[in-house]
Amino acid sequence: MALDKKDKKILDSMIDEEISKIPGLVKNLRLPQFQAAFQIGNESEYVYGYTHGSIIGKFETYYFVVHSGKKPTGIEVDEIGKTIFEKSGDIRNAISNIK
Repeated sequence: MALDKKDKKILDSMIDEEISKIPGLVKNLRLPQFQAAFQIGNESEYVYGYTHGSIIGKFETYYFVVHSGKKPTGIEVDEIGKTIFEKSGDIRNAISNIK
């Protein structure tokens, strides 16, 4: 079974929420104590991966399991991935717009 409209709308909302957090994430990563601890070689790729993982973690574990009472099916996982992929340009644009 694919994601229902309510779940899809919440996923889209979570993606937008995580995109809005990118400037704050980058600001924190640029603090000297973070740079020394994480030793990130490619800031934009790190932020992209972090954001992607955050979306999946929040939606698949927090929202989906808590609200639906079950883990997502393979079809649902595929749709979650497809939805995030469709928004990957928005994620990358938000990252590239950070000065």
